[in-house]
Amino acid sequence: MFTTRRGLLVGAAVLTAAGCTRETAHIITSDADLTAALRSARTLAAASDALGFGDLAEDHLTHAAALERLLRPNVVADETGELPADAAALAEAESAASREAGDACLTTESDYAVLLGEIAACRAAHAAVLA
Repeated sequence: MFTTRRGLLVGAAVLTAAGCTRETAHIITSDADLTAALRSARTLAAASDALGFGDLAEDHLTHAAALERLLRPNVVADETGELPADAAALAEAESAASREAGDACLTTESDYAVLLGEIAACRAAHAAVLA
């Protein structure tokens, strides 16, 4: 059976479309909105855990893990802000972080607006539960 030039070109196009190339996948270099959401998630997780709200801390740790995966290979330093002293302060911190993520959801230029919106909604729910 003879292989024609057209057959080879079609085969090469199919392999390229299937992702069988030597090029590596594009990884996002940095995203200020995701980085800010990650820092807030870490701070809220630490505060929730310190005040005995383990379920809330788990939600924030889940968000942090998802954000870390998206930001890979970039590493965001593991620094937390000032931790709230009581449940009322934690509710205010959750509310402020919800507004921050909501604003980021509306203004982001990345493909992660839905994720930021879900994080904002979760933080608003936490604030409502704590209030």
